[in-house]
Amino acid sequence: MKAQITGNSLRGRRAGRLVGALGLLLALVLLAGGVLPAYTLEPPPQLPHLFAGTVSVISPPGPVPEGTVVEALVDGVKKAETTVNASRYQLVVPGELGDDGKVVSFKVAGVQADQTAAWVSGELDYDFDLTIASLPSESWFPFDCFIATAVYGTDTTEEIDILREFRDVVLLPSGLGAELVSLYYETSPPIAEVISQHDFLRTAVKVGFVDPVVAILNWSYALWSERG
Repeated sequence: MKAQITGNSLRGRRAGRLVGALGLLLALVLLAGGVLPAYTLEPPPQLPHLFAGTVSVISPPGPVPEGTVVEALVDGVKKAETTVNASRYQLVVPGELGDDGKVVSFKVAGVQADQTAAWVSGELDYDFDLTIASLPSESWFPFDCFIATAVYGTDTTEEIDILREFRDVVLLPSGLGAELVSLYYETSPPIAEVISQHDFLRTAVKVGFVDPVVAILNWSYALWSERG
């Protein structure tokens, strides 16, 4: 009797395992056939693609001014924007599912950059340097000569015209000269504001600095103007 009970118990466990296996198999078949609702895992989130590097102009050669706007577009759609700091930029370009491999293009001061790249989730491009043929004429340095304007009280004098010409012909085509001009436009506005508010300072800077510089540029005009 005991042996019979043991045998029945063993057969029952085997039958239970078989039923469980058949049930699992049936569930898989129904799931594959769409009879049961399918529960799928969410796709992993898309990580941004980081671009960083220098920004420069081919003609005249040199870095772009501080604060120049740099944009990133994915398949023509703007995704990110930043400004140039110390001749460098950094852009974190977000993306969506399906963006992998799409073309990333760049604009510098609204001008299409020469470089493009494929967007890749989580990619880090720390030496992705951007170049453009030239900046729009109104964007190279769209500022007056602050200190000279403060000294003369206007930005339309012949003295300021020759200072602008020297800037464009001699300084901007040089990498070092372009950096000096960029530094000037960063630091000179508050100085010019102080000068414009004090007649004594205005006269002192005009007689002691600006007028002598203008005189030297006029005297040497034939030498440096030929470089243009």
